[in-house]
Amino acid sequence: MWILRSYRWRRRLIAIFLLVGIAVPLVYLGIHLSTPGDPENANGPEVRGYTQPRKAPFTRAKQRGVRRVLAAFIRTAVSRQDAARSWNLAAPTLKEGVSRKEWNRGELPVVPYPALDRGLGSWDLVNYSYRDTIGLEVFLFPKPGSGYSALTADVELVRNHGKWLVDYWMPKKYHGPPALAKGAVKAKPRPKAKAAGKRRHPPKQVQPPAEASSPRSSTHLGAIWLAVPIGILSLIVLVPVAFGIVSWRRNRQAALEYAHWQGRNEKDAA
Repeated sequence: MWILRSYRWRRRLIAIFLLVGIAVPLVYLGIHLSTPGDPENANGPEVRGYTQPRKAPFTRAKQRGVRRVLAAFIRTAVSRQDAARSWNLAAPTLKEGVSRKEWNRGELPVVPYPALDRGLGSWDLVNYSYRDTIGLEVFLFPKPGSGYSALTADVELVRNHGKWLVDYWMPKKYHGPPALAKGAVKAKPRPKAKAAGKRRHPPKQVQPPAEASSPRSSTHLGAIWLAVPIGILSLIVLVPVAFGIVSWRRNRQAALEYAHWQGRNEKDAA
């Protein structure tokens, strides 16, 4: 209680409480904001006037219409066999910003792929099914000798005035080795054995590039950079506390010396 009676100590305590009140929220925000979020729990802003469409069964009638349009779109737009024909198979959103002349020249917003005419129009997975929107995952095989691997792509089709149109096409993943032509890869002839007196030198080992660091090292480096601002913010709290402790010890020692001196004077006066 004697500390609270001192005006100097009251000022010091107020300053310490203010620093702690500022530093603790900053440290909390630094740790909380630096924590990576969960990609499975992405919460975005709410859009006014938007209603989630209701799911609808992917009936056989829908499947027949989607299969016919999807097969024709892959042959014409994706494989670029006849890009002009694919204009009537694309939804207005997919054709936005592209003129008819550019589309006919093959300058359309669809990644080209030399698809083999095998199972076109079929799908491996139904991602979602609504009344007028279907999301599918398709699997395509490349033509022999094209140098491409098998492809998985996401596609969305919408129904516009009773007609199914392709609204979205995006390659998702390539699978397996590329399709090469027969005889494209030839076995390299083995070098002839040299004379017995000559020693064969071992092949030189190529050092990996220095930039190729492991994910563990990058994570460790990120933790170090995170510890720097936290340490600086901690000093804001620790330095005043340490200063207060040192000042308290000095004042206590001075008070004891003063009491001892005063007691000695009282004895001398007696």
